[in-house]
Amino acid sequence: MANYELIERTLSEGKQLLEQLKTSVRIRGQELSLYNAGLKEGEKRFGLFTRDLLLSAFILGDDKLLRETVKFACLTQGKEKDARTGEEPGKVIHEYEHVKLRGRETRFNACDTTPLALLAFGELFDRGFSDFVIKRKNHVNGALNYLFKHIKDGIFWEDPALCGADRFALRSTYWKDDRLPGREHPDYPVAYSLVQAQTVAGLRAAERLASQMDLNYDQSELRETADAILFSLLTNLWDEERGFPAIAKDERGLITGISSDGLHTLFYLEPGDLPTGKLESIASTAELLNTPYGYRTYAQDQTDYADDSYHLGSLWPFEQFFIARGAKQFGYPLLAEKASRALVALDKFGFYELFGWNGRELRPLGCDRQLWSACLPVGIKRIFAVDRENTD
Repeated sequence: MANYELIERTLSEGKQLLEQLKTSVRIRGQELSLYNAGLKEGEKRFGLFTRDLLLSAFILGDDKLLRETVKFACLTQGKEKDARTGEEPGKVIHEYEHVKLRGRETRFNACDTTPLALLAFGELFDRGFSDFVIKRKNHVNGALNYLFKHIKDGIFWEDPALCGADRFALRSTYWKDDRLPGREHPDYPVAYSLVQAQTVAGLRAAERLASQMDLNYDQSELRETADAILFSLLTNLWDEERGFPAIAKDERGLITGISSDGLHTLFYLEPGDLPTGKLESIASTAELLNTPYGYRTYAQDQTDYADDSYHLGSLWPFEQFFIARGAKQFGYPLLAEKASRALVALDKFGFYELFGWNGRELRPLGCDRQLWSACLPVGIKRIFAVDRENTD
């Protein structure tokens, strides 16, 4: 059972922080109301990130933020190939500011933003904003063109060669954008398991749109491609030894490990997508990630594990929403309740970006005020609202 007093207490504090993170930006003559991603010691540490904004809108269930973020994604959508920034036609931007790193820029260093944007289009269409979506048909088609250029043999492959580069500024290009275990850089092309699930969800959203819009791909092609990627996720990207999704696959082979990605994928899939045995294996193996404050990004005693690492052992509060929501929809309420315990960390220290837990001590890390951490109490309340109604 979720701690409703804790939810309400952190909810109030989180809403106050969201007010501090509010910002506006003018792009091509349009004024957008958005949020900076993070503050540190009172100063802006992270600005506008499409991924952070979209995921925050999903957590909050906020139609207005979702519309504003989709506008932002469309206004900045890639138009050409650029080896320096990672830009490709139809690709959805990662970071609005021009941040230089390792001789390149991070601006388009994300392969998950595009399927997430398609998912957002689908959500808005389903919520009654069909005119808003139809008006942006060309952007939907651009995103689909980008995806299909990356899909081969039922797998979405990330490859800097498609923008004319040999690597990106960031070491990996999904939300865990630091090192993968055992790799300084992926041996491209690389397929991230979580991105496969996000692509399945994005293509399914596009399939719904195709019933009402003139898209470059028909419903059957979108459905068949989504099914093929799902099949690959459960076969080519499945670690049989661990009974868990691999983290990724590159030219050197599977990149394995017990990672929160395996739980996170459930948010983007639907009941019936996973065979019972595989679903039960994910749920049982996830106990290796469990802590008193939610689920770690990566289990102990594995290659490159460190409890205070950015993505290989730390806990990220925002991810607990996606883990909890996925667990609930697949029938694992206890797993969802354990994910909700991240609110204990936020209540104790504030809305930090991430935390390290060494089995004895919890340490706040990264930005001391993070957008998607501030959203978590609202998201957890939404997940468990029905449970409370049933007990009142």
